[in-house]
Amino acid sequence: MRWPWPLLALLGALAAPPAAAQEMPLHGGAVRALAVAADGARLASGGFDQSVIVWPADLSRSLQVSRWHRGAVQALVALPGGGFASGDTEGRIALWPPEGAPAPERVLQAEGAAITALAARQGLLLSAAWDGTARLWRLADGSARLLEGHAGQVTAATFRADGTPVTAGADGTLRAWPEDAPPRILINLGLPQTALAALPDGSLASAGVDGVVRLLAPDGATRQLEAGHSPLAALASSADGALLAAAGPSGGVAVWALPEGRLRHTLSSAGMAVWALGFSPDGARLYTGGADRRLRIFNTASGAALNAEPAPPPERVAGLDLQGARVFRACGACHSLAAPPPGQPDLKAGPHLAGLFGRRMGSVPDYPYSERLRRGDRIWTPEAVAELFTRGPDVVLPGTRMPVQVLDNPGEMAALLRFLQQATQP
Repeated sequence: MRWPWPLLALLGALAAPPAAAQEMPLHGGAVRALAVAADGARLASGGFDQSVIVWPADLSRSLQVSRWHRGAVQALVALPGGGFASGDTEGRIALWPPEGAPAPERVLQAEGAAITALAARQGLLLSAAWDGTARLWRLADGSARLLEGHAGQVTAATFRADGTPVTAGADGTLRAWPEDAPPRILINLGLPQTALAALPDGSLASAGVDGVVRLLAPDGATRQLEAGHSPLAALASSADGALLAAAGPSGGVAVWALPEGRLRHTLSSAGMAVWALGFSPDGARLYTGGADRRLRIFNTASGAALNAEPAPPPERVAGLDLQGARVFRACGACHSLAAPPPGQPDLKAGPHLAGLFGRRMGSVPDYPYSERLRRGDRIWTPEAVAELFTRGPDVVLPGTRMPVQVLDNPGEMAALLRFLQQATQP
């Protein structure tokens, strides 16, 4: 079937890789982690869709989409050599080259404990985990020193300016782990801490569930920066320590000027939770990611957003179910409606949907399907798609790497199926 130009234009806007200043970069699930390379030329993002995506600084396109992880990616850090490390809910830490790759160069295994945070410094990698432990890895040989002492989840990790590993946890403590001395509690704040940032002057910034950022000086003095009463989940500081940003599940981003602690900006996140923050090396840009699956860039001088919201679809396009097209936007983060041109890779995280209905599951050539989908024992039909997103991919296809997303609105489900029947026909 040949579609008229207005429809093709709309489908391109819905499913094509994002263009600068037109559509914002998307994950297939909430963005949980960000890391900006030391030279600022690239950044990596990871999320609940189990992918690690490498972007140029302007987020104009994805440079590499990797679906190696089999659990949600909860932590990312830039490595001193130019690559990235990512940690997932299955306790695996992947080491990636600067430009990304389909599979990591090396893998570190943290005994199956879900990774919550990563920090890196001069050949060392510090990981925090849900099982109450942290590990200090030597990247040269992959050996690890187990750090135990927190009562409950270890939620954050960083290296102090002097190189000392520091962790924070649900037990409210910040703990230092020097190599040549016993570990010590730096402070007990009495309520769960969720994120850490190290400042060049040796201070530490810690975010808590009470919406307060606490600054801990090397001499033990503390002061507070108020960000409201909602829990915080992410912290980031600029390389020179002049800016500190905090965000959380209630949405919005607070940016302070340091050392005076003056609130400089309150940045909008369209009312959505923000789970990840990262500054460019010069502090001129702040990157954010969160529950709406989008990456945003803000100018830290003006507070202005540097990439625009997606343009809404036209009011009417002949033959297209517009409600279904809107519902498909969530699917379009991972799936293209059409196959890529011959010889060109599909940059989406999931397989393309061309000729979906009547196609055997797991049959797109060269796509790295999970073991469950590689069986190819089912056919995609409207009923199969409806079951998948009514009961959930994890229930219908146990072992799949598809993000767990459920569509429980019957009207939206019917519209999505109509749209897919229209838009995926050969």
